[in-house]
Amino acid sequence: MLEDQRPGTIYWIDHYAVGTNNLPVWVDFHERVLGAKTTPPGRPNPMNIFQELSSGRHGGFVQQETLPRSEGPGKGLPRYGFFIRTEDVDQHLRHLDANNVPHTDPVRTSADGEDGTAIYWDDPDGNPFEFWAPSYLPAGAMDNYGPLKIGRISHGVFESRDLQRTADFFDRYCALTPLVSADVAADTLVLPLAAGGRLVFKKTESPGIRTTGRGVLRDVHTALVVRPEDFWPSYERMWAELPEWEFDAERDGIYAGDWQSLPARTALHPSPAGRAWHAAWGRGDDWIDPDTNLFHFFGGEPVGGSMVKYEGHSIDDYAQSYLEAHGLQWQRGRT
Repeated sequence: MLEDQRPGTIYWIDHYAVGTNNLPVWVDFHERVLGAKTTPPGRPNPMNIFQELSSGRHGGFVQQETLPRSEGPGKGLPRYGFFIRTEDVDQHLRHLDANNVPHTDPVRTSADGEDGTAIYWDDPDGNPFEFWAPSYLPAGAMDNYGPLKIGRISHGVFESRDLQRTADFFDRYCALTPLVSADVAADTLVLPLAAGGRLVFKKTESPGIRTTGRGVLRDVHTALVVRPEDFWPSYERMWAELPEWEFDAERDGIYAGDWQSLPARTALHPSPAGRAWHAAWGRGDDWIDPDTNLFHFFGGEPVGGSMVKYEGHSIDDYAQSYLEAHGLQWQRGRT
């Protein structure tokens, strides 16, 4: 049952942010290709902006360093997928071609834990994406889809130097259990999410430059949805057991230390709310897994009693009551 889950489990990917070296081009591309709506409307922030998708959001964050060239559609990581319907695959191919988007032909696969058809494509900054048409669409996958027929974020594919270590980490801190299937590739770890979608990890010798915890890119991240009652306990477990990374990309630039030896850790979330939270509590609400992939939790209030649909809540919505219960003040407008 969807609601019969371990405390602290992840239900959906709410949003993600990727790097860009040209924000206006990035904004225009995703408005055309994904039907994204830029918020706020008008000229983008000089450094970053979020766009509303049919279900969820994504962000583009300007980077100090030149992003690496694309390795070709379907080859680079991290990669984010979107649910589509199998009967719409040809329509999506025509749409990608009409917008001159580099892409693969449709690929039938079950190597990443689900059977279906994938179309891999890249944005102008070489960020990898895919349209994913599973043989079975989970409930809520296509909620609020627009005229381009693109659904929720279906999955993220990340890098791992040690798949068992990654499995243990996400079991402890996200209550996710690996999928056991003969179809899953030997170099792949699949963590199904409770409502829909997956986190997928590919074995690699060394994470690439697009993983934020290397200290080169700023705030490229993935937001994972937990139930409201699990939001603070999930963070409290991390704060009790993981160290805090004192590095601040916007203050310190490029990390000069030995990033390969850094452990899993929590870190400052550089938004105004994240900075206010860090100032009040002394710990960050971003967290980095053992292989430099950056995440944070996002609250999901069930709609109609089920996490098939949820109302999203960021730390802004929860911080004041939590801090007051600990005798502290929330000064959100200060930073």
